[in-house]
Amino acid sequence: MEYSIHNPKAIIVVSGGQGPQEDITEALAMERYLISKGTPKERIIKEEESTSTYENLLFSKNILDDIFTDPYKTVVITNNFHIYRATRLAENLGLDATHYHGKTSWYSIPVNYARECIATLKFWIFGE
Repeated sequence: MEYSIHNPKAIIVVSGGQGPQEDITEALAMERYLISKGTPKERIIKEEESTSTYENLLFSKNILDDIFTDPYKTVVITNNFHIYRATRLAENLGLDATHYHGKTSWYSIPVNYARECIATLKFWIFGE
């Protein structure tokens, strides 16, 4: 949210599909949150088909490539435990990306970091 406030001309791509036990897509949840905090809906583009971080970035890149004809810069916004892998994936996809991260609740740190370690190993082996 803070990035959106400090960068009022930025286009925001919210990315994420709907998991098996979720009522709505991750992208729709993020869009609703941003709108509830005052971000104009016109600034938000939803990508709702992705099922992984790799697809989040690939599908978002495809959307941005269709919008911009000149080179563009991106900011990957995710949880702090997820920044390393997300920015490496963005780099591998050819995105000129920096990052901005949110905080992780203390009670979810063990599970999130354990899961991210496994996902990072997969990334190092398979590249996605």
